[in-house]
Amino acid sequence: MGFNLYFLTISNPFMSNEIKFKITIIVFFLLASFTIKAQENRRIFKFNVGDEFQREILVNSNSALQRGDQTLEISSVSSLSKSYIVKSSSATATNLVVKINKMDNLINSLGKQLYYNSEQKIDSSSTIQKALAYMVNKPADVTIDQYGDVVSSNVYKSEFATDTLVAFAGVTPEVFEKGVLLGLFADLTYNTNLKKGFNWTDSVTINKQKLNTKFWVEDVNDKITIVKFSTAIVSPMLNSNSNGTYVVENATGLIRERLIYSVSTGYQSSAGGILYAVSRSTSISEKTQKKGAK
Repeated sequence: MGFNLYFLTISNPFMSNEIKFKITIIVFFLLASFTIKAQENRRIFKFNVGDEFQREILVNSNSALQRGDQTLEISSVSSLSKSYIVKSSSATATNLVVKINKMDNLINSLGKQLYYNSEQKIDSSSTIQKALAYMVNKPADVTIDQYGDVVSSNVYKSEFATDTLVAFAGVTPEVFEKGVLLGLFADLTYNTNLKKGFNWTDSVTINKQKLNTKFWVEDVNDKITIVKFSTAIVSPMLNSNSNGTYVVENATGLIRERLIYSVSTGYQSSAGGILYAVSRSTSISEKTQKKGAK
């Protein structure tokens, strides 16, 4: 079953490239990993060839796109299963292959419903399902340094996979920004001096947009550290507020659980004086484990 979301598709001349970019960047910041770098002495990550990490992601979102007095509302529930497999590793660099293995999506809009499951045959006439299907089993080759920061990446490119509608489904392809900590890990080293209430502020710039995030330790023991965060972006194109919780495995720095809630709104006025606005509230729940670990 499909439905016509005409003015959300990337091929639609209804919206300028600038407006489509701003909508995409809003969604990106909702789904981007908030990096944790808490201490001056960087944590060093060590891997073995064949190490595999499984990441389960659940995204619930409610979105609205407005053009003048026209409004389109979309709600979606998406679940993804991703793998990160170490192909080579040395003292200074590790190469991983990252891909979505399974995806399940339910999108509601205009009184209709679209369902996609990567393990079922798709309706070949649905552009939306084609876009979602294209994202499954597309490996990204990512190299990180000993501190977990991205050095380089080779990610598939597709107009299908970067369609604004796909972003509204909550499954924007993961972005591997050079110099940014890989989203699986936290640069947080446990020691007996790390106490509840310890806090810090970190910032990252992606696509020329600066993101400042405040972190604080909510609880800590010898096994895990629970970190909470809040962040806000205020700019002419984007207003966004987010908060959430990370559960970090002390021994490895792996983020075992991540909960994020975010509300964002973006604006653009066309040359003809028509106001475009996009808003979105999103909740994200993730669980990650190393395959074979207890």
